[in-house]
Amino acid sequence: MKFGGSSLAGSKEIVQSASIIKRYRDSGASLIVVCSAMGDTTDFLLKAVEHAKKGEIEVAKKTVAEMHADHNSVIENTISNPLFREESKRWVAERFDEIDKALLGISLLRDLSPRSMDFVLSFGERLSAFIVCNVLASLGLKTKYMTGGEAGILTDETFGAAEPVPKQTFDALRANLLPLLEKEGVIPVITGYIAETLDKREIITLGRGGSDYSATLIAAAVDADEVVLWTDVDGILSADPRIVKDAKILDQVTYLEAMEMSAFGAKAMQPRALEPAANKDIPVRIRNTFRPEVGGTVIVSSKKASNGIKNGVKAVGSLGGVGLVSISGTSIVGRPGTAVKIFEILKELEVGILMMSQSVSENNVSLVIKREAIPKVIKALKKDLLLEDPDSEERTQQQQAVAAVLGEAGGGGERRELMKKRALFSSGSSSRFSKLDYEDDVAIVAVLGKGMIGTPGIAGRVFSTVAKQGINIRMIAQGSSEINISFVVKEKERSRAVIALHEEFVLGSKSEAAAIPDVAAQQVVQATHQ
Repeated sequence: MKFGGSSLAGSKEIVQSASIIKRYRDSGASLIVVCSAMGDTTDFLLKAVEHAKKGEIEVAKKTVAEMHADHNSVIENTISNPLFREESKRWVAERFDEIDKALLGISLLRDLSPRSMDFVLSFGERLSAFIVCNVLASLGLKTKYMTGGEAGILTDETFGAAEPVPKQTFDALRANLLPLLEKEGVIPVITGYIAETLDKREIITLGRGGSDYSATLIAAAVDADEVVLWTDVDGILSADPRIVKDAKILDQVTYLEAMEMSAFGAKAMQPRALEPAANKDIPVRIRNTFRPEVGGTVIVSSKKASNGIKNGVKAVGSLGGVGLVSISGTSIVGRPGTAVKIFEILKELEVGILMMSQSVSENNVSLVIKREAIPKVIKALKKDLLLEDPDSEERTQQQQAVAAVLGEAGGGGERRELMKKRALFSSGSSSRFSKLDYEDDVAIVAVLGKGMIGTPGIAGRVFSTVAKQGINIRMIAQGSSEINISFVVKEKERSRAVIALHEEFVLGSKSEAAAIPDVAAQQVVQATHQ
């Protein structure tokens, strides 16, 4: 079982988490516990690193001192056995000394490598796991503290987003953990998020969703019966409860559904974190640390899942903070490599594409990206795709004039033809040949569910429901898996679309679906969601 940061945020939360672990152990269950960092510890470490990088070492040290005090307070309030309590204080003090030394080095060099970042960030999980280990020991449980690397998670050297080396990782995890479980009755308490490189045994992090990934890797290696992710929500919901007041807990979703829902902010898992469990067909359950009586949501394989939703749709998701970029014009029709060029430009900018659509006529390509990336994407597309100077409208006009003159003059050889083509293709948003538009006030809405596969009429119901609300759809996309229909609407219409679809497919927890709110109410919901 894995406990997230909200489940370990402070003394009260750690005591509650420890009581859950003890109840499971007292019932005879063999357990492995994976811990995230306490509360906002990772955020504070990031702040300290940024201050150190700027040479603000005293500010960085102050931040670290505050974290040290918080961890000592937790030790005082959670570990009843004085021997374990003093051991924890000494161990934690040593770790904070290491943090101070690392930050001093960063400050002196005014440089922060990915390796140094991973080293500093690893302390969040190391501190929390050691404290939890001794909290459990003070309750009379046999425990053993281990880092992810000591447990056996071995990776490549991609600092910040390491990938485990499967065979070596699984072999090491089995060799290190199974004897503790089978012969000694010990509860291994392991750091989430961090691992070690295979060759040099350096500390490294697994990136986003790393603690979940740690838990599923370990579960797959030891052939666990189940992975339980303890968090601060009752499970995966049928919609965002800030938008749909009667959103209900989904008792069961498939691995693929969970992957899709995670893209829309559901308290699910990152897709790569689900992969080890999915490969071994191990159920993953999401439960609320503070309401353990609630069964939560279990994520299972398609063959084990019972859809339970007659109309095929299981959830309605939405995503704000995005923008729509459209490239159109006759100059891109039949032009090989246009889409590849777009991908290359966005890759260079490190901008991910959330949705993409291209018309069959080939005269339009539309992309949805994060809203904050729009300015740099527009500038790069103008420069590298439309071959414009993005800072010069005058150049655009000159190129159009050159194209017109060359067109009238005729002849002139290969250089003249090349200049003419370049001028036409680079004429930009004011040209009839190529046009670049964007909208920065849009949102993605999606209906999801395994039961949609092969069920006719779902798309018709989706779009007719949205049309009845007077909402114009800007872009549509559906994958070949058929479990997700996504479309783009104006941000101000997002809540109305989500609520209407939730009502149409009868997904609410109440017998009567929620009414569509008035405009003022929608604005409040949207502001809260952002």
